[in-house]
Amino acid sequence: MTRWRVLWILLTRNFLSCFLPEWGKIVIGVAAILGFGAGLLVASGAYRSSEAVLIVAAAFGACAFAFVADRWPRRFPWRCPVLPLDDQPRLRELVADAARLAGFDTLPKVHVSAWAEVRGGRAHRGKPTLLVGLPLLLAADEAELHALLVRELLGAKRWRWHERWAVHLFMAHHPDWSWLGEATASLRKELWDETRSIVGSERFAASVRAELLLAGAFGWHVSRYVGPFSRKGGALDAYESFLWKIQRDGLLTRARPEPPFPDAVELIDGDAAQPVADGVPAGVMSRVPGELAKRLGKVITHKLLGRGGFALGARPYRMADIPVEEWAQVGEYQREQVLEAAGKLLDRQATDLDVVELAVAGRAGELEWWHNEQPCPHPTPGVCALLPLFDVALRRKGYVHEHTFTQRELVGPLGDRINLVELAAKAERGEPYGILLGGLMTGRDPDADAIRLAGESLAQGDPTGWFERLYVESAAGDAIVPWDSRSPHPLLVEWARAGRGRALVVGAGLGDDAEHVAGLGYETVAFDVSESAVRLAEERFPGSRVRYQAADLLDPPGEWRQAFDLVVEIMTVQALPEPLHVRAIAAVAEFVRPGGTLLVIASGREEGGPVFAPPWPLTPSEIAAFAAGGLETGQVEDLRDGERRRWRATFHRPA
Repeated sequence: MTRWRVLWILLTRNFLSCFLPEWGKIVIGVAAILGFGAGLLVASGAYRSSEAVLIVAAAFGACAFAFVADRWPRRFPWRCPVLPLDDQPRLRELVADAARLAGFDTLPKVHVSAWAEVRGGRAHRGKPTLLVGLPLLLAADEAELHALLVRELLGAKRWRWHERWAVHLFMAHHPDWSWLGEATASLRKELWDETRSIVGSERFAASVRAELLLAGAFGWHVSRYVGPFSRKGGALDAYESFLWKIQRDGLLTRARPEPPFPDAVELIDGDAAQPVADGVPAGVMSRVPGELAKRLGKVITHKLLGRGGFALGARPYRMADIPVEEWAQVGEYQREQVLEAAGKLLDRQATDLDVVELAVAGRAGELEWWHNEQPCPHPTPGVCALLPLFDVALRRKGYVHEHTFTQRELVGPLGDRINLVELAAKAERGEPYGILLGGLMTGRDPDADAIRLAGESLAQGDPTGWFERLYVESAAGDAIVPWDSRSPHPLLVEWARAGRGRALVVGAGLGDDAEHVAGLGYETVAFDVSESAVRLAEERFPGSRVRYQAADLLDPPGEWRQAFDLVVEIMTVQALPEPLHVRAIAAVAEFVRPGGTLLVIASGREEGGPVFAPPWPLTPSEIAAFAAGGLETGQVEDLRDGERRRWRATFHRPA
C-alpha cells in the first residue's frame, strides 16, 4: 500500500469533507456566488447602469443569503467534543491503562462520538487521541471497553497516517472498499493478534460482540424513536431514552448486532448474536450530561437528514414530550410503508391481510422497507412487518402506549395490556389473533363508543350499565352500536330451521335475531338489560309477534327457568367482563327446558389469549361450561378465518 494512493483517494473523493471546514465551504460558496454576479455585470457591460447593478446585487445577494441559511446549520465545531477526564475518574483510569499497554507515555485526549464506535488516532506531535461513542460509555462493560481502547491505541501507535486513513475508509465502506480491504488486511490482522495477546482472546471476543451489539441496538433506537421526528431538531433525550431502554426494558436481551466486519468474523466464530449476560452492563458513565446530550443530539439529526440539514425553525426537543397523536401518525406512516412494500412484491394494491399471509408464508423478509435494512430487536421479519398493522388497529380501538419508549406494549381503555410482538408472532404462526384488520378508517370507529362507555361504567363498578347509555346515545345520534348490523346474525340464519314451541333470545338488542326466530314459527320472547334497546326494537318492528322485555341476565325472572324449547345466545355473555362469565353461562343454560336446545354463537380465543375488550371472547373451557346443569353438548364448531375465531355450539337437555 502506498501513501500516494491513499492521498489520492482523500483528495479526489473526500477532500471537502476531510480537509475543508464548513465555515470554509460557506466562505468559498458566497465568494463564488457574488463573483459570478460581478462577472455577469462586467461581461454584459451593465455595470454602467446603477439600476442594473442594484438588481444584480439584490438577486445574487439573495442567492448568497439562501446559501448561507442552508449551510449555516451544518457547521459542527462541536461534532466530537472533548470529554474532560478529570470529571470521569473511572474512564480516566481505563484510558491511562490502555495507553500504557499500547506503549504511550502520555494520556490520550478523549473526544466523544454520537455513535457506538471507538477509534484511535494521533494529533499534533504524535500525541494519541481517542474517539469514543457515548453509547459505549453508557452501556459497555468496563472490561469490554478497556479491550476496545487497547485495540485502537495499538493501531494509533503502530500505524502511520496513511495506514490509519486506509483502515478508517475501509471500515466506513468507502467506494474503494475492495482495494482498501486487500491493502490493509495484514495491518488489521497484526493489530487484532497483538490485541488478543495483551487482553486475552476470550475477553477481546466479548468486547467485539458488545461493540457490534451496542452499535446495532443504538442504530435501531435512533431509527425507531429519533428518526421520525428529526425535522423537529435535536432530540435532547436520545441517550437518556437509550439508557432507559437498556436498564428498564431489556433492550440488549432482544437487540440484534450489526453484521460483523471482516476482522470480527474469525474472532467471534461468525456469531455476533450471542445473548448478553444476565443483568445490565454498568457503563463508565451513569448519566448523560445535558449539554453533551444536546450537542450529540444535533449530530444525530444532522446524520439522519443528510445533505438537507436542519429544517427552518428546528429546536431541541424531548421525545418523551411528543403528543400521542404524533406517535400515532408514525404508526400510520409505517403501516403505509409496509402496505406499499407488499404491493410492490405482489404487483397489486395490498391489504393488511395480504401482509399477514406473506408473514405466514415466511416471505416478510422479501418486503423492501427500511425496517428490513438494519438490525432489529424483533424476532422475525414477519413480526416487524405486522407490528405497525396491529399498532394502528389497536390505537383505533382506544389503546395507548403506557410509556413512550415501550411502543410494543399497549393498554386498553379497560386496563387490559397487549404485547404487540406476541400478538404479531401469533398471527405469523397462522393462529387467530382476535382483531379485525382492514383499510383506512374513513369515519368513526364503530367500537369507540362501546369501549368508552364500558370503561366509564366499569370504573363506577357497574358492569352492565353501559348498555343503556349506549342505546340512549345512539338514539340521539351521538353513538354507534357496533353490533347493530340491521340484519340477523349470518351464523344463526345458516343454522336455524322452522320449528315450534317457545323460544328465548338473550340480549336481543334491536331485535333482528328475535324477529328471524319468530319468523321460523317460534313463540318468541326477547329480552335485553337496556330498556332503551327494548323500546327501540318495538319501534322498529310495530305489530311484531315477539314479546320484548327488559330483564337482567344475571337476575332473570324465575318463571323462565327451564321454560323454553329454543334458547338463542348470540354474543351476549362475551359483552360482560370475564369475572361475570360463569354466572351468565349458568343463567343461559337454565333457560332450556327438557327436550330443548341451546344455540351459542360467540367470538372465540385460546385460553389466556389476548382480549381487546369489550368484548371478552369466550375460551374453549367457557364454551364447554354451557354443558352444565343437565345439558349435553351437541356440536361445537370452531370457525376460523385468519383474522378471527368464532364459536357456533349447540347443547340439548334430555327429555
